[in-house]
Amino acid sequence: MKIIKPKKLNIGDTIGIVASSLPVLPSFQENYERGKKILTDLGFKIREGKTIGKARWWTAGTPKEVAEDINSMFADKNIKAIMAQTGGYSAITVLEYLDYKLITKNPKPFIGMSDVTNFHLALFAKTGLVGFHMDDVTFGLGHPWSEREEHLGEFDTEVFMKFLTKAKPASIVSPLTDWEEWQKGKADGILVGGNLHLMCQLAGTEYFPPKEVFKGAILYFEEVGESLHDIARYLTQLKYLGIFEQISGLLIGKITYIKPAREKEIVEPTLKEMVLDILKDYKFPIMANLDFGHFTVNIPMPVGIKVAFDTAKKELNFLESTVN
Repeated sequence: MKIIKPKKLNIGDTIGIVASSLPVLPSFQENYERGKKILTDLGFKIREGKTIGKARWWTAGTPKEVAEDINSMFADKNIKAIMAQTGGYSAITVLEYLDYKLITKNPKPFIGMSDVTNFHLALFAKTGLVGFHMDDVTFGLGHPWSEREEHLGEFDTEVFMKFLTKAKPASIVSPLTDWEEWQKGKADGILVGGNLHLMCQLAGTEYFPPKEVFKGAILYFEEVGESLHDIARYLTQLKYLGIFEQISGLLIGKITYIKPAREKEIVEPTLKEMVLDILKDYKFPIMANLDFGHFTVNIPMPVGIKVAFDTAKKELNFLESTVN
């Protein structure tokens, strides 16, 4: 697969904002406005897509309308990057309406996480475009970090600029929290991953990266609001797909709001015990509790970009630029 890197952003460029899943709900409005202000304070112009301000069920329009908004952002030469306002539940319904030929000819950073996993993996599978799994407008840049730990907001904007405006490797990104060594070793390879259950929903479709993409890759995942037994099922699905036989390493982000089993008599394992039990036949290194996922500042984890990690050093090293 030929991997396509978009051009780097320059101060003064215009970033298009789309509601690619959830609409901008009234309860999100303050965060959304804060996120927009951070972008303009960094020196960028913004242009809101036609989906901003629309609402239909749990979406910002029909799947076709959302796709048209995204397609138009890729087609517009004045838009240099596209950013999701937040995640949600409906991105998978949009994939069939995206214009992949248009996108291949007009590569741009598509930025977001959570439900945006669908777009990152689909665009990578269909076009080879690097997907920017990183903070979105509303629950990333717009999260009120300053009310708790101001340095996290500073980190957020610093990595945004480093990964998107510099055509050189970001190199080593330092942990903000305590990263954990679950299976010792070193590995390098291209990043492939996203939200775990959304990744698995695409498996078996044309929007899931082909198996050969995973050969020597670094798989990564995060999750929110799932039970341990569901996480176990998703990992087992990846096992049955042969993904774990291909990869050279695994990075696990924040796993938040784990639902307890409905049956009170069940004695549940820890997340670590469960993961290591499923992966007991594989020797690749595993590092966990990294700074990406929900309700945390996100280290960018760009799909298709080569990284290396060392569990002993608790170190993640970005070996190539994400943009040209």
